Amino acid sequence: MSTITWHYVLKFIITGDASVGKSSLLIRLTDQRFLSNPDPTLGVEFGSKLISIPEDDKIVKLQCWDTAGTESFRSITRSYYRGAAGCLLVYDVTNRKSMSLMYRSTAIIH
Repeated sequence: MSTITWHYVLKFIITGDASVGKSSLLIRLTDQRFLSNPDPTLGVEFGSKLISIPEDDKIVKLQCWDTAGTESFRSITRSYYRGAAGCLLVYDVTNRKSMSLMYRSTAIIH
């Protein structure tokens, strides 16, 4: 039985307003599927993907945390920002409010 190992673990979060496509992006990255109408995220969803870097002969485990976009979960999801190597800010180009909320998210992340 072979064991999959990795050299590095990188945590990144996906954040933004509710219903902008965060969960669809997570599923696309981790499972190579696209959900056009996923269920709302309650709290946080998690996915991971192994990425090979052939030039360095290394494997990176990418941990992806999809945070809920609704106001009622904001206090919970902020705790998941700690230790993140990166953040994907997602907004809906057809919804100006989601873009405004993205600016608030950048203030929380800092």
